[in-house]
Amino acid sequence: MNRTLSHRIGWLLVLLLSIAHPLWADEGEEEKSSPSIEYLPLQPKLIVNLAGRRHYLRADIQLMIKGKEHLERIQNHLPMIRHALIMLLSDLPPEKAADVGEREKLRQEALAEVRRVLDRYTDSDGLKDIFFTEFLIQ
Repeated sequence: MNRTLSHRIGWLLVLLLSIAHPLWADEGEEEKSSPSIEYLPLQPKLIVNLAGRRHYLRADIQLMIKGKEHLERIQNHLPMIRHALIMLLSDLPPEKAADVGEREKLRQEALAEVRRVLDRYTDSDGLKDIFFTEFLIQ
């Protein structure tokens, strides 16, 4: 009787594994087909004058790009992106740049500006987000 029970358990395990195997295979294929996330730093760091006397902002900015096929295209337009961000950030009041809530609004404005500029000359497909990884005001 123990032999019959272990035989049935063995067949049950084989059946369960054969059903679950296609589910594992689909997950692996899905991971391979999904585009990767790349971070593209703007080098060198962005330095702009702020409004007022002797105030400046130094920012390290990175673009989040989905898919390597978009990375090279966006990378080719980095000078245009730098220019747009310099124009956006120049002459900001230091108080606005120092406030955390205002910085988040500024990040969203920067993302919208980069998308606008990319769409003007090519397209912004693949650009997912923009991050200030360093933000220094003096």
